[in-house]
Amino acid sequence: MKKKIFVAIIVAMSMGILAGCGNEPTSGPVVLEPKPSATVQVQPEKPEEPTEEITVITERTVVDGKMQSYLTGEWVDEAIGTRRPIGVSIPNQKSCLPHYGITNASVIYEVPLRDNLTRLFCLFEDFDDLDRIGPTRSIRDYMIYVGLEHDAIICHWGSAIPYANPLLNDENGIQVDNVSQATEGIKDPVPGAYDRYNRNGKYNSTDSAYLFVNGLMKGVETRGYDWDYGDDFEPKFLFAADGVRYTYDEAKSATKIWPDAGKGNYNTVGAYFEYDETTGKYDCYEYNSKLLDERNGETLQVDNIVLQVVYGEERDDHGYLILEEHGSPELAAQGACNGDFKIYFFTAGKVVEGYWERVEGNYKPAKYYDMDGNELVFNQGKTFVCQIWDKWEDNIKYE
Repeated sequence: MKKKIFVAIIVAMSMGILAGCGNEPTSGPVVLEPKPSATVQVQPEKPEEPTEEITVITERTVVDGKMQSYLTGEWVDEAIGTRRPIGVSIPNQKSCLPHYGITNASVIYEVPLRDNLTRLFCLFEDFDDLDRIGPTRSIRDYMIYVGLEHDAIICHWGSAIPYANPLLNDENGIQVDNVSQATEGIKDPVPGAYDRYNRNGKYNSTDSAYLFVNGLMKGVETRGYDWDYGDDFEPKFLFAADGVRYTYDEAKSATKIWPDAGKGNYNTVGAYFEYDETTGKYDCYEYNSKLLDERNGETLQVDNIVLQVVYGEERDDHGYLILEEHGSPELAAQGACNGDFKIYFFTAGKVVEGYWERVEGNYKPAKYYDMDGNELVFNQGKTFVCQIWDKWEDNIKYE
């Protein structure tokens, strides 16, 4: 793939953002003190005309060797910002905690694995200082479709899953760049990227399988994958510009969030989030304890949370799921696909209800909108997306 050239433009954008369940307009973004090199002011044609306020990032420019990340909106080294991320399948049953390197992830997806378990799919763009990531386990086909949203290189190690293998083996016309290892079913595995690690005195358990970064880099080279984003790449998230924080003042407050406060997937793993007003971030919890990184002992904190309702079904007697990763409310109404497509968006201690849409194919991302059809603006930083099986949507809770 040919390397994409980024244009040095950041334009202004006005948005009417609806709050919570109602239709009250927000008071708008709060403009903070901008960083010196963060934005490019557009000069008016006539001196007497005011400069239009810059509120969101649209395209990226390189300034002093740095650019704004597609995954966080924050300034990163150009070599990181232009490099495709890796998407790593990470188990989160209690025996796999704590994870190693998870605070390096820029975007974390949590998806239903079956009724009583979830799995993480973590996107890393900044992984050069990590020796390993994990543990790692097998992937599901719906996780692969999430990875394609971000033009990610897919990484997993685990038992062969028949629904994912056709995608990983490029058997159905969809190109999926992947560094995989499995007991069977993978046409071109990359075993050198993975190894066991003596974890808590356990070396051969399923919880001791890790992705090693040196092996990953060799595997990508061996497979001939390009690290540059494709020419048709489209960023998933719309981020606030530097010096701007979207506070959604008219929206409902929501400082504690339970993706499933009933008896489904997230309830089993004790997952919830709690907003810290002093940091402006959400602490992540699993099994009713803070989700820690084994590498540095730090709690995983994120700036934005999306609870994304998706249509799902059990596809066999083993309880393997199929989740709908494409479509729109309009198509659902026409009977073209199933699904609720509802979202709950949390940032700055507020909640905005809306919907998601993905109608342009496998290589374009799902987008998030408020109930009035305006694309939601994410505050710069990490994002956690919980995909909620529509079976358990009524168990979503926040306060």
